[in-house]
Order: sequence, then structure tokens, then C-alpha cells
Amino acid sequence: MVYNKEFAEIDGVKIFIDDIDNYLAESYFLLFNHNKFNEAKLLNYIDQQKRKEYFKILTEAYLCNYNNVIETLSPLKPIVDTDKLLNVTTNRGNNVNMTLKDYLYLHRDWCFYDEGENQIESSVKLIKSYLPSDLQNALFLGCGVGRLSVEFSDIFQKVYSTDKSYSMIWHINKLMSEKSFEFFTPQQKNVYSLQEVAPKHTAFIPDTLKNTINQKVDFFVSDVLNLPLNEMSIDAAFSIYFTDVIALKLWFDKLNNVINKGGYFIHFGPLDYFFSDESEMLTAVEFKTFFEQNGYTTITDQILITSHLNDSNSMCFKVYRNWLFVAKKDA
Repeated sequence: MVYNKEFAEIDGVKIFIDDIDNYLAESYFLLFNHNKFNEAKLLNYIDQQKRKEYFKILTEAYLCNYNNVIETLSPLKPIVDTDKLLNVTTNRGNNVNMTLKDYLYLHRDWCFYDEGENQIESSVKLIKSYLPSDLQNALFLGCGVGRLSVEFSDIFQKVYSTDKSYSMIWHINKLMSEKSFEFFTPQQKNVYSLQEVAPKHTAFIPDTLKNTINQKVDFFVSDVLNLPLNEMSIDAAFSIYFTDVIALKLWFDKLNNVINKGGYFIHFGPLDYFFSDESEMLTAVEFKTFFEQNGYTTITDQILITSHLNDSNSMCFKVYRNWLFVAKKDA
């Protein structure tokens, strides 16, 4: 076993977090706060007299999403410590889009639309071309709702896939236990017709992939700053659209400790940096140099242009110049 600690399990979600009471309070707060956002939208839309069809569409969408969040909250509600909940210090201004982000990844990963499949296929194909075929296991950081880690399971005997978000892992378990999961992505701007204002989506995992996940992929909640893994237990560590979430100096030693000698680190994505310390917003060259100065040899350093979380119902979408950096740890 690669794990070095026990986990708590809530509604099927494995959680390797030491201060679990505070973690659950924060997770509940984020979901509850997002549903207050859904509720406010519903109250605003439900009695509108103008553009009745438009507001009817939005009402249906937000009501479905509201009920989805209630379902996600239900196993947490009876066990959350009230005192911990009252003391949650998460920035309230950044909470309202948390669940919508889950749905954006469900849309890309498990609805099998062409735009999502194209992004996944081109990214995975390029990364695989730089990895050997004899690696035993892999760790995926910031795995979201898990599609990318599943796509790499064919070249590893075991894939450990982790995210700090309770709801992300909860949604994976939901798809594994049921045939499908329905949700909406309301968008009041950049739409051509009423049909695109709040499209309904059905996420699902095909039975063949469910079998693969059951046999080879382990999803769990953890913090990259306190990974529940033994030293030198991982052959390849993937950081896809995650590297820029936390400053490199905070997580490098933690991750380096679990990567085997001769193992690989794989970064893919932009360096958007979702923190405020500009002294840690490294350029790609600085990032690569840091690894080379700390016991790694660069295998590749290149750019792949893809769309990102593209939704064909919208008139606009992001295009990323994804930086692929693969480095091998010195033996």
C-alpha cells in the first residue's frame, strides 16, 4: 500500500485530511453559500413579467442545480460542527462559483461533447508520447471530476487521483453509483437563442470505464501540502491545470518526497497563478530551472494550443497555450 494514514469516509468519499472537522465545515460552507446564490437567482426570476419564456428557462435551470447541491449537502449536514462552521474564514467573495466550476468540468469530462473530447484527446496523446511504458503507478493532483486520470489508466497498473474539493470527488462517486447526473449551465451572455441560455446536460460514465475505474483508479480527498503517501511510492506525478494554484516553494518538497528515483513529474496547462504573492509567480523558464537545480532532468518543454472548457452553446470560449513540462527525477 502507498498510503501512510487512515481515511474518513463520508457518503463514499475517502478523505485524508487531518483536521477533518474544519475541512467539513469549510466544504459545507462553500456548498451552502453557493446555494444561497442559486436561491437568490430563483427569487429574482420566478415572478418576472417580461421575457417570460427566458426566465422560465432560467428558473428551471437554477432549481435543478439548487436541488443537486442540496443532495450533495445532505450527508454533511448532520455531522458538521456548528462552532467550526461559524468560524470558517474562507473568502466569501470567491465562493459563489464553486459548484459551477464542478459543472464546467462535468460538462467537459463526462458529457462526451466534441469540444471536450477534442481538448482531452489532444492533451493526453501529447503527454503520453513522452512517458515510458514500464511505470507502475501515478498520482494526479487537482484531479477535478477525474476524466484525465482515467484516460491515463491504460499505461499504469494503478492511478491515485486526488482533489481537495469534497464536491468534485462526490460527483465522481455519484456517476459511479448511478447511470447519469443531470445539471444545467446557465449563461445569460454570448448566446444565440433561448435554447442556449440554460442548456441541460447529462453526465455519465460508460460501463467499460466504470470497470476500469473500479480496478485501477482510486479517488480521494487530500491536500498537496500533506499527501497521505509513503516516501518514494509514486512513479509519475501529474499536475494538469493545477500547478498554478499554490506556490511551487510550498509543495515541491512534499511532492518530491513521494516520487520515486527515476520517476516523472508532468505539468500541463498555463501558469495563471491563483494566489497573490507575485514573488512566487514564476515564469516557465524559472519553473523548469528550479526543477533542474533540484534533482530533475527535463524531458520536454513545449506548448500545445487547445480550447479550455469550451461550450458550443456559447459564442465565446478560452484558448490556452498549454505549457507541457515533463521532468525525470535523477536516480
